[in-house]
Amino acid sequence: MAAIEDGIFEITANPHSDVLGMKFFTKYVDVFGLGIYAEAGLSDAQVLHAAAILAELLDNDENGVIDDEAVLARLVDQRAIIPMFGGADFQSDESPAEEDFFNNHRGPFAVGAVLYEREVDPTQPGHWGSDASVEEIMHTINSFGHVVIYPDAFSLEPGSSLLTEAMDEARGGRFLSVPDSYPPESWYHYDDQTCSYECMAIEYIYWAQVSNMEILNDRDTCLGIANEWEPCSQELLKEMDPLIYALITNPEYKLPQNAPNGIYKPTVE
Repeated sequence: MAAIEDGIFEITANPHSDVLGMKFFTKYVDVFGLGIYAEAGLSDAQVLHAAAILAELLDNDENGVIDDEAVLARLVDQRAIIPMFGGADFQSDESPAEEDFFNNHRGPFAVGAVLYEREVDPTQPGHWGSDASVEEIMHTINSFGHVVIYPDAFSLEPGSSLLTEAMDEARGGRFLSVPDSYPPESWYHYDDQTCSYECMAIEYIYWAQVSNMEILNDRDTCLGIANEWEPCSQELLKEMDPLIYALITNPEYKLPQNAPNGIYKPTVE
């Protein structure tokens, strides 16, 4: 296929179609050495949107310099990728690419999260319920990058890090699985029974980061997520969860602070 360009990124043919589980991906974008792979059902705009979000999270001040070279190096070393499938979500009938990937892929790529066609809306970057690009790409960066590079801060095992210490406080106790009910003083009460403690920690840091970025700060979103997460604004996060706020804003860890808008235009001096 001919290259389709948008700013500094371009969509090209899948360079790894010969790898088991990868043959149905027809679109590929390289972002700082990381690959976004999409099947034909995704529009070019959706694929380039995901590329821009990934770039904005890695170069959050958009000065043309990666914020944390160690995190990027780890992601590249692990060959972390973002697969994009044509189905609605994981509960829908599998698309050809999804079925082939999960049945046959055994490496060499690492996958922390995936995106589905109906989860990607370039007109509403990161908006809860409309565009999951920020969430899923953030999960990938956190799980393959920050967790490994800064284990004392972000390790996911119970009692292992500043992150889990904060999460135990936010959930009202150290629950290794989802409790029948959370204590009334908790403000993070994720209730997906399939989500392990480590999964809960990855979800927790996502909620904290996007609250700090003010992505969730509108009335409908706050009401919609209240059963799972209460501090939906930066102000509420500071007030209700000072431990996680201090962690994610600590400049030592270089986490992104600005909400991605789906437009990556680095200013190089």
